[in-house]
Amino acid sequence: MKESVQVVLTPTEAKRLLSKAVLGMDEVKRALDKSILIVHPSSTTVFMMEELGFKYSPTSEYGVWICGHISPKGLCGPRVVYKMISETPEWKAVKYPYDFIVRKGKPVPFGEESALGPILEEIDSDGVYVKGVNAIDPKGKVGVLLMDRSGGGSIGLIVKKQKQKNFRMIIPVGMEKRITIPLEKAMKAAMAAKRAQGIPCSIWELHGKIITEVEAFRQLCDVEAIPISAGGVCGAEGCIVWALEGEEKNVDKAYRLCGEIHGHKLPYTLDVYECKECVNASCSLSGKKGKAHEFIKRVKSQLSE
Repeated sequence: MKESVQVVLTPTEAKRLLSKAVLGMDEVKRALDKSILIVHPSSTTVFMMEELGFKYSPTSEYGVWICGHISPKGLCGPRVVYKMISETPEWKAVKYPYDFIVRKGKPVPFGEESALGPILEEIDSDGVYVKGVNAIDPKGKVGVLLMDRSGGGSIGLIVKKQKQKNFRMIIPVGMEKRITIPLEKAMKAAMAAKRAQGIPCSIWELHGKIITEVEAFRQLCDVEAIPISAGGVCGAEGCIVWALEGEEKNVDKAYRLCGEIHGHKLPYTLDVYECKECVNASCSLSGKKGKAHEFIKRVKSQLSE
């Protein structure tokens, strides 16, 4: 018997759903069993480690659970990332320590052992890299914001190594991040902008297996998820209203799943500089442009290597 229900997912609840779906994929299970799973820190992927039963507890003050982000005041980044770069001699993308890495079912300790360079040398074709993004266009193309508008950074290093080692890239993205124009147009517009509220960013297209709520509901519950409206108030800003259709038992399963993740919030707070103290000279809100000149110069040159 066919059935249809309506559910409302906040962006954060959708991120929990996406994490469950990604971890249920055969290639991810294989990576957890035989190889390496690299999870790029983000508000979309932060739930994956919890779903695996690993409580996030960084052993260093440089623990990173989210990188660049969009905030009410503008395009921003957390204190820990800027601090890590500015205080690490000859910092380069290969030294970037990831918090969410699992080697054959066991989390890799945060620090030198989880540095991106050595991990990418170790990963093989059974490995998986999971990366959240910032935009998905009408044709399903996805893009990520980059502080370094010349391109590169850690994701540039990863894309280069992926071509060499043929590991999988999986890209979970909530439909809250949909844009109504082709990604190519957005990329050109981003590069043309001379100023920004916060840090001027470029947008870089990524290629991989894309997972939205549509694929997540299909994979987890075997139902069709149809977005029927979006937006809201009182904390529902960015929500999507979904119609879930399918066999009654499958729809019931999906409805129960939505009830289980209802009310989920991001598990950690984000520590950011007060604007007057921020060392990122590329940010229009930074109060220390002169002092930070050498820092941002290093970021633009070394992050791209």
